[in-house]
Amino acid sequence: MFRQVSDADYSRIVECIVAMGRAKSLEDAAHALIDAAMDLVACDHGGYAEIDLHFGRTKHFASEPEVEEWVERRASTWRHFMPNHPVLKFRNDNPHSSVVRLSDVADMSDFYQSGIYAELFREVETNHQLVMHLGFDPKEGFSTGALPLTLGVPLNRKGRDFTSRDMDVLSMLQTAARPALRRKRAEHQLRLLDAAVLTPDLKRSLMGLGLSGRLAEVAFWMLKGKSNPDVGEILDIGAQTVRQHSIAIYRTLGITGRLSLQRKVIRTITDFN
Repeated sequence: MFRQVSDADYSRIVECIVAMGRAKSLEDAAHALIDAAMDLVACDHGGYAEIDLHFGRTKHFASEPEVEEWVERRASTWRHFMPNHPVLKFRNDNPHSSVVRLSDVADMSDFYQSGIYAELFREVETNHQLVMHLGFDPKEGFSTGALPLTLGVPLNRKGRDFTSRDMDVLSMLQTAARPALRRKRAEHQLRLLDAAVLTPDLKRSLMGLGLSGRLAEVAFWMLKGKSNPDVGEILDIGAQTVRQHSIAIYRTLGITGRLSLQRKVIRTITDFN
């Protein structure tokens, strides 16, 4: 399947997975992945892009500090244009594609006349792009907000386009790195959940699982480890009412207890397949 991947490429991929496993944070794991991708595929700059509607999180790590600073300044522009990115639009119809070359999914003459090129790509001298996606389903992200709108590693070039060999080696890296990144992102989401507050956006995300507004509130405090009396005091309802709500939550989500609730929500957030 990966006929153009050399022994040296395999060794670099293994080094990447080890580094990701040892990483202390999602950010460190993402940087290890970017470094490996750029070692394997020559490019002018690369990055890790994530727009996570569940926690209102937009993160972008770039290989070049000046690019990362520029992206942070233009974050609102990125959010505006991202839904029209040709690669993302292709992914909406082909959610299982792992590595996508921009020139394979867009008429490049039209692309160079587009707003996304004029406002974003041209400013960072990106004429060609190869994107390694990490397994999410874009349709789920748009409908529930529980999954990232985008999650992946883009590699960018000003000059020549990427080759079939570049696509092969990046596909191999994607296959190996996705489980490691999933684990790091699950750990990250658990930390975010522990620190989370019940914002309207987070409440809507929980409601996107099929819960009513009140059940979403109860589920949130259950996920934070609160007892039924604690939840009742917070929401100004009786502990017995909380118990009835918890039963309704379990029935709605098809689960059996608090541990299953945590697994259900974390799986909903982090399961990219």
